[in-house]
Amino acid sequence: MRALFRLRALINRLIKEGKVDSQTKINIEFARGLNDANMRKAIEEFQRDNEKKHQRYAEEISKLYEEECGVDIVPTEDDILKYQLWEEQNHLCLYTGKTIGICGFIGTNPRYDIEHTIPRSRGGDNSQMNKTLCEATFNRYVKGRKLPSELANHSEIMERTSDWRQKIEDLEKQIARTRGAQPTKKAKDEQIKKRHRLTMELNYLRGK
Repeated sequence: MRALFRLRALINRLIKEGKVDSQTKINIEFARGLNDANMRKAIEEFQRDNEKKHQRYAEEISKLYEEECGVDIVPTEDDILKYQLWEEQNHLCLYTGKTIGICGFIGTNPRYDIEHTIPRSRGGDNSQMNKTLCEATFNRYVKGRKLPSELANHSEIMERTSDWRQKIEDLEKQIARTRGAQPTKKAKDEQIKKRHRLTMELNYLRGK
């Protein structure tokens, strides 16, 4: 009952803050699924790092937007999400190959949309893993309800994700190096926690 009370309070707060809506899918994992203390610590560390990253992004958006667009803004959660996608894509539209400037996706009348790689109408979810920044006209009139594999320029799109594939290979190698024997329990726990953390990053990139 305490867990349900806390869950309700959390969801209500997220609704008020505009972080979730009626289209948001929420997965609940029971504690028995997280009985690995190292996994719990890895998740907590991952969440703390994401919070710090979002704070840093907000500062960078304010500074860069004023420098390049001449407007002083207070970034919204949506702006921070767009900025994170922008960074992940190396400032490129994966679908058209065009370079994206910050003035193009933040502010009024943005020229770039947040698009769902697998469209919602075809079973795609609303997670960040399923989102990219895409040129608005291409998203609305070319991609639409299509999968990337159904587009005429699919091979070009895949070439632009080569950086993600390289990062996946690097993470796989780092994870493999965390499987060696350790002299103490503390060192072993740190190694396991690191493996959990790297695996979370790996699963995200694989999903992308």
